[in-house]
Amino acid sequence: MLISPTTFLIFKGAVGIALFASCFYLIKQRLEQKKKTVISIIAGIIGFSAMQFSCSKVYMVERDLMYEEYYLMGRTKQEMGNGKTITISPSRFDKVNIVNKSEFKLILEEIIYADNSNSVSANGDYEIAPYSTKEVFLPSPEITYFFEDNIPDALEVRGRSSETKYWLRLESQAEDNETMEEVD
Repeated sequence: MLISPTTFLIFKGAVGIALFASCFYLIKQRLEQKKKTVISIIAGIIGFSAMQFSCSKVYMVERDLMYEEYYLMGRTKQEMGNGKTITISPSRFDKVNIVNKSEFKLILEEIIYADNSNSVSANGDYEIAPYSTKEVFLPSPEITYFFEDNIPDALEVRGRSSETKYWLRLESQAEDNETMEEVD
C-alpha cells in the first residue's frame, strides 16, 4: 500500500501513542509511577522507530514527468505507462524505489557541494529505464532537485566539509547547468 508522507507521519504518531498507552496500562499495577512512565516512553520510542524502518520511500514519476513521494507498506502493484504491471516490494530503510512510468530515461545524479572549493562534482549516477523501477541507496532518502534545468553551482556549507544533494533528471538534460544564484 502506498501512503502519502503526511498520512505516514500521522500513522507513526498514532502507533507511538498507542504503544505508550498500552505499555502504561499493562504495567500500571506492578510498578511505581516513575518506572511506568520511563518504560512506556521507551516502548513508544521503539515502536515509533520500528514504524520508521518498516516502510520504504517511493518516488513515482508519471508520464508527464510529474512526481509524487510515497511510503510503501507491504507490496503494491503499479500499472506502467506501457500497459505493463509491476510489483513493488519494500526495500531497506537506506534505499528508495524510483518508479519511472514515463517513456523517458531518467538519471539520478549525486552532487557533492564541497566547502573548500564550493564546487559541484558528480559521483554515483543511477539510470532508470523507461517504464521500470530502480532501487537505489541514498544515505538520506531525499531527492532535492527534480527535472530542473538549473541547479545551484554552489551551496554555502556551514560547519561541514561537504553536503550531498540528489538530482533526478532526464538523460537529455545537460550535465553542466547554467549558473543559478547561491542557496543557503
